[in-house]
Amino acid sequence: MRLFKKIRGQLMAIVLLCYLAPAVALGFYMGGAVLGDLQAKTESALVAGMESSMKLAEENLDKLISLAWDATYDGELTDAAAQRETGRISDGEFMRLARNYIERKYSRERLLTFAACFTLDRPDMLLANRGGSAAAAAYQASAHDAVRAMSAELDTRSRFVRLDDRLYLVRNLVSLRMKPYGMLVLGIDAEKLAAPLDALAREWDARLALRLDGAQVADLAGANGEGPEAVAWDAFADGRIEKAGGGRYALAATGSSRDYELRAGLLLGRRRLYGEIDDFRLLLAGLVLLLVPILAVIAWYAHRRITRPIAMLAEASRRIEAGELGVTVPMRGDDELGQLGRAFSAMSLRLQELIDRNYKEEIALRDARIQAMQSRINPHFINNALETINWQARMEGTDTVSSMVEALSVLLNAGMSRGNRRMVSLREELDVARAYFYFVGLRFGDRLRTRLDVAPEALEATVPLLTLQPILENAVEHGIAPAGGGEILLRCERAGDCLRLEVSNTGRTASPEDQRRIDAALRGDSLEGTHLGLSNICTRLQLIYGDRARISVDTDVPGRTRVLLELPREDAPKGGKPA
Repeated sequence: MRLFKKIRGQLMAIVLLCYLAPAVALGFYMGGAVLGDLQAKTESALVAGMESSMKLAEENLDKLISLAWDATYDGELTDAAAQRETGRISDGEFMRLARNYIERKYSRERLLTFAACFTLDRPDMLLANRGGSAAAAAYQASAHDAVRAMSAELDTRSRFVRLDDRLYLVRNLVSLRMKPYGMLVLGIDAEKLAAPLDALAREWDARLALRLDGAQVADLAGANGEGPEAVAWDAFADGRIEKAGGGRYALAATGSSRDYELRAGLLLGRRRLYGEIDDFRLLLAGLVLLLVPILAVIAWYAHRRITRPIAMLAEASRRIEAGELGVTVPMRGDDELGQLGRAFSAMSLRLQELIDRNYKEEIALRDARIQAMQSRINPHFINNALETINWQARMEGTDTVSSMVEALSVLLNAGMSRGNRRMVSLREELDVARAYFYFVGLRFGDRLRTRLDVAPEALEATVPLLTLQPILENAVEHGIAPAGGGEILLRCERAGDCLRLEVSNTGRTASPEDQRRIDAALRGDSLEGTHLGLSNICTRLQLIYGDRARISVDTDVPGRTRVLLELPREDAPKGGKPA
């Protein structure tokens, strides 16, 4: 769901709905309606063809049955048999009359291979048409005895039998008193009988199975239920296409009358039956797959021309929000997004110009405030320095006064911010510290010990003017003077990207009230005018460095106070002085 909250996901969803939804709807319609209708029509055509072919085959069988009936109901054979029985004609005359009738009646029938008859009392006297003499001789040699044995069970019905791979129609010849006197045998051309069904099988590339009264007329599909391609045709309903296993389909049909039962079956492969339907399904699947590269092109275009430019604008906005000014986006083109990109870049540059102008104005205002605070420090310090000189001058009338004046000159130059500079090198700031140490050393004498521990690589680092002197003055006024003496240590060193300035002193232990006032000074406030120098330093550092500078005061050890400053390390430019 997170993807669809982005424009890329929403565009993809729209494209999918616009392309896939119609394709899926079309697929369902074609598969459910058109293909279903096509399948129904295909099956209907096959079933109708089967019914038509079965009707033609049944007509052939009915014609054969009718021909068999004619041998009895025409009366010629019946009259000749009656005359033979009464002795009015000889056996030879009967044979002539019977052969003439069979020749005339059956010799031109395309479905017959031969026609023959014989009397029950003389079964060896087989009378056949001349054109079928060879087929009649084959019958007499292989099937005559079996057919003669059927006479008792035939009654007046006709029967189709298959003997020695040949198909025959047999029927009793009966007298007017319905007493059998002989049998009619018709040899059937199985190929011509099954021709309508065989033509249908060839049309559909199917295999044909045909049974007539249990006799297998055609067994091209394993109608006997044996072999690797055996099909149990009796399990299939008539007139319905059903699966037969192995990717095959079967269609069965039955035709019957009083004299016969015809059972036909077609065995088809799926490709022949549903090939066009499967091809159409493949075509639909191909069309759907064709949509994939189209969707890919659309997605690429949407990413290149829509989502990527929007992402660039969003990233540029985040960079501006993080404080990076003047960010531009490389967006071209005359469309709406191109115009938006150019407008955004122009806005960003204009915003940088305005902020730079306001920043410079803020810097100027900040410098004025710093100078004002420095001027607040100077009178306080000068007053103490002059008082010390006055005190020393009264006590001594020596050259010490000259040294004191030189030290005072250093302090005055620093206090008056020579050249309006607010940043100086640590080397210059240490000169001010030494001058201050000189004055307080005259004041306390041997009771005050001062030490400087300065790393040489830290000397060129820049610091705000008069940063150390107010801290040293606080150490003297709030630690050394109340205790009557002590030690002050000034340590300066570099620590990575920072300049560490540490002032520690011995003397009076800080009281809770002292700690409260120190905490207020660290916040930039001064309570009742105390720790004014520390408060001013905190304010100045905040204005100059912001959050990059840190100052802390440690009074945890009784009788010792430590002030630690950590400033960004910035070296004074070579060949010049800090601003």
